[in-house]
Amino acid sequence: MEKQSSRSAPRAISVVVLLSLLLLLIAVGSMGWRHRVALWDVFQRQDDLQTWIARFGAWGPVVSVVLTIAQVILAPIPGQLLGVVNGYLFGLWPGFLYNMLGLFVGSSLAMGIGRLLGRPAVRWLVSPRQLARWDGLARRQGPLFFFLVFLFPFVPDDVACFVIGLSPLPIPTMAVLATLGRFPGVFVSCWIGAHSTALPMWAWLPLGGGSIVPAWLFWRYRATVENIVLRWIHALQRYVS
Repeated sequence: MEKQSSRSAPRAISVVVLLSLLLLLIAVGSMGWRHRVALWDVFQRQDDLQTWIARFGAWGPVVSVVLTIAQVILAPIPGQLLGVVNGYLFGLWPGFLYNMLGLFVGSSLAMGIGRLLGRPAVRWLVSPRQLARWDGLARRQGPLFFFLVFLFPFVPDDVACFVIGLSPLPIPTMAVLATLGRFPGVFVSCWIGAHSTALPMWAWLPLGGGSIVPAWLFWRYRATVENIVLRWIHALQRYVS
């Protein structure tokens, strides 16, 4: 009886966390509807955008964190874009903090969904092809492999979070590694956003090209790019081990 209650305690806590996040998403969505404006006009100028976010008051950073959580779970928004937006709105270090907090909570939640609700729930959030592919790739892999997945670009690290939840790996440790692995990419994105208005036009040419060209290559040759990056990860893993 005691063993059964000890198992049900984490499950009950996770259910409470899931419900709390759901209520938070509803609250933020309601506030966004209440303060709706012509968003295209707002996003034309940094001052107007900051003014719009300021309407949320203390909820402004919460909106940023919730969007980042949703990006991990639902992946409707590129993670790098949110890093640029956070740096643009809040500055380098506050934006970086909000992004990392959202990534930590979102990664933990994705892992928790896999662990608590199992494969049927994950199939609702991850395409069957990706899930089958990553089930095979991640089989018998340890923390180092997943840390490198979060560190390297052009691999679906959000899918990796769900796969970790389906594995016996410890979620607290893996959530920390997921956050640390994303550190460099998030910092660069927030730095670009924070300094976007100060950068001269000529500086945007290599930045834009350095973002658009890899994005196009990834979109056009996604499977090939993933395979190349994964080969690098396996090679580095063997070298470190």
